Amino acid sequence: MFRIVQVKIPESVLSPFIQEDRPSLDRLRETCDLHSHGGFFYSAPMATTSATFFAVEQSLRSMFGDPPHLFEDLTADYRLLRTRAPQAYDYSYVVEVGKIAGEFGEERLVAMPAKSVDYQSGRYSSGMFTPVACG
Repeated sequence: MFRIVQVKIPESVLSPFIQEDRPSLDRLRETCDLHSHGGFFYSAPMATTSATFFAVEQSLRSMFGDPPHLFEDLTADYRLLRTRAPQAYDYSYVVEVGKIAGEFGEERLVAMPAKSVDYQSGRYSSGMFTPVACG
């Protein structure tokens, strides 16, 4: 089962790496963009099935050991849809979970914040790629 997660690292935990282990910090920043807000560094949401997630997890393991406490689970706030729309139709909040064979060609499984489903569905439908909600 996949989840939608976001890296959430307290600034106080990451700050020592700026002086002591810059290469590890640089590897982490190569795998995901981190932005600072309210005393934490955050990444963009990602699916636990993505290559990005595995690269980020590996970087965090090399820096902190077991990293589950550094991931915030956003799954409950996201909805899963199936679409044939190309990735160009996605707004920045859409997370691609995977691809599957559909009746009319390849389909993408995408997750998005529940509050954005109607808006994003309209975007897909504008190109005749009406999405189907999953579960």
